[in-house]
Amino acid sequence: MKIFHVQFFISALVALLLPVRNADAARNLTATVDIMAYSDVYEMLQDDVSGLKLGGPSRVVPLVKDMRCKNPNSLVLFAGDTMSPSLWSSQFRGMQMVDAHNAIGIDFASLGNHEFDFGIEGFYNVSKASNFPWLNANCYEVGTKTLLRGTMPNAVKTFDHRKFGKVKIGFFGVMYDMKDSSKGLYWTDPIEAAKQQVKLLKNQSVDLIIALTHQTLADDNRLSKEVTGVNLIYGGHDHTSMLQSNYGTPYLKPDFDFRSIWLSRIEYFAASGSLTTTTRMTHRAIPIVEEMPSDPDLDKVIADYTIKIGILHARVIGTLCEPLDVTNKLVRAGDTPVGAIFSDAGLSFYGPGSADASVTNGGSIRTDKVYPAGNLSIGQVIAWSPFGNTLMIIETDGASLRKYLEREMTASCGDGLVILNGYYVQPGGFKYIFTCTAKGIGKITSLEWFKHPTRSGPVLDTDVFKLALSGFLYNTEFLLTPGAMVKRVVVNEAEASRIDTALEMYVKSFSNASVCVKPDGRSLVLFANNATFTATV
Repeated sequence: MKIFHVQFFISALVALLLPVRNADAARNLTATVDIMAYSDVYEMLQDDVSGLKLGGPSRVVPLVKDMRCKNPNSLVLFAGDTMSPSLWSSQFRGMQMVDAHNAIGIDFASLGNHEFDFGIEGFYNVSKASNFPWLNANCYEVGTKTLLRGTMPNAVKTFDHRKFGKVKIGFFGVMYDMKDSSKGLYWTDPIEAAKQQVKLLKNQSVDLIIALTHQTLADDNRLSKEVTGVNLIYGGHDHTSMLQSNYGTPYLKPDFDFRSIWLSRIEYFAASGSLTTTTRMTHRAIPIVEEMPSDPDLDKVIADYTIKIGILHARVIGTLCEPLDVTNKLVRAGDTPVGAIFSDAGLSFYGPGSADASVTNGGSIRTDKVYPAGNLSIGQVIAWSPFGNTLMIIETDGASLRKYLEREMTASCGDGLVILNGYYVQPGGFKYIFTCTAKGIGKITSLEWFKHPTRSGPVLDTDVFKLALSGFLYNTEFLLTPGAMVKRVVVNEAEASRIDTALEMYVKSFSNASVCVKPDGRSLVLFANNATFTATV
């Protein structure tokens, strides 16, 4: 597979062109279009990545202005995920990112899975504030059986410039099926939706078609291979900058949080005589670094938001005795200290004996950063859990816990690696070993009580106990686990406190509020031959 991973401070220049006969070398260029693309952006400030300051929308604005100045046939495309999660999003419901996108000057955007974190109305408020259309061909509202309000399935833009030529481009957006009816939404097959949009756009006599997608690498591979008529795909969701051209239509995925963006040039040669339509494309991955100029107007907007959030950020609630790794490659792949912090906070928050066991999914632990030793603020803790999820307590049994774990963990079984999809279960009050026998197939091979004050040994199917979990996991995972039983709800969502509140109380429970947590073997994934799985990013 042709995948080019971007190294910071290096621009990856890749040229793609359809086969052209020698006679085509002299043909006239019909049009030139420049495109900037990005996705998965949640933060307004630059991130500190191994000592480098990266990202930030303010440094993207001058790049867009320069691109449009040099070539009026220019586009800015966004492939979804912006309303959440971040500390700022939990306070401003994603509206701060709309200010950034409007300043950048997006032409077209597509939906990402985090556009629904504040419900349909939350997204609708964002869409109304957006100075650009949101493209969506396969996400529908359950109540109306119509496309999500504030979206449209496709769009067409025609460029006609004396120097850079004339070309008519069609756009559409699709995303993966989240299979989550609790949001009041349902999704149709993105492949079939894409095929339908290509047909509709072809009927409008477009010269080129660009797809905006938000789905996994495997899903984009499939779309690249199975949907003909698309010239280029810009995708999101994977948080890794890459270009793939192995399956069919080339696609690009940007880095997250503006750490790098893609700049593309499409040279379009219209059919002429015996010569067929040809496109020639070049793509550059541009890291967004501190040395780049920023936009003064957007800087002022960011400064206003920073003042509002500063009080929350500044309030110190404890310290970290050593660096704490909260990167996806750890929290979504195995036993990790921050996973223990989350689950143990769930065990203790409602008081002694309030819960016997606790589960946290790796995907709910956010920021994808390493926190240095030293002061820990409430703002940083909220950033770990930015969704506003509540902490429920239910009464269940050992058989149900086993079924739930197997439902979640089979999704993490890849071809010799743990898939970093966020399903990995971080446990509290018990420990487990999960053995994968094939991709998407496995079972619990050990399930024992762990550091429990009164229980020890294996967790029996007949054991009845209280389980702490987020309202999100309860509604979207536990209740959908075949055979899992809820004997009673001890703390319901209406009565529950937020998880970030539980985390704050847990931090303060340490001596001098100094958090020192080591990996303690709560969970392990094995191959069928008892070799430990490794995860890839």
